[in-house]
Amino acid sequence: MSSGLFANQREANLSSTVALVESALEQLGYPAATTRVKDPAALHAWQIPKGSALTKVTLLSRAQFTHLRVCAVVMTLDGKVDRPALHAHLLELNAGLSGAAFATTGDEVLLLAERSTLDLDRSEVLDVIKRVSTCADDHDDVLVARFGGTLGVSA
Repeated sequence: MSSGLFANQREANLSSTVALVESALEQLGYPAATTRVKDPAALHAWQIPKGSALTKVTLLSRAQFTHLRVCAVVMTLDGKVDRPALHAHLLELNAGLSGAAFATTGDEVLLLAERSTLDLDRSEVLDVIKRVSTCADDHDDVLVARFGGTLGVSA
């Protein structure tokens, strides 16, 4: 019986989080209907441009609660990039960030933030979307100019 209640709680949480995300996107000037994208790894996904950065907002299934993940591909690396120097620089940048971090996966440098949707409110959704998309756009051109590679615009 408790599993049914837990399932209902998860579904209610997911529905309210979708509404929060879409409301935040609308407030930022991105109509939800035009930003929705398909992502087989996500329960729901949206994608928004900010300057030369493209940010993806996803709701992911996790053990306890759904998680909100906001991620931008900052750059894509090629064979000419000095990866150890870039990685050391990204770690230094991380020390100055709040609520987000640079990471790498394969040849992509990401800027991301993720948190549980438990007790999530609209101001937090707005903040994390603005923080990741703005920071990614602020750093992408600078990183590519300094280390090489290409601006990362992954779908």
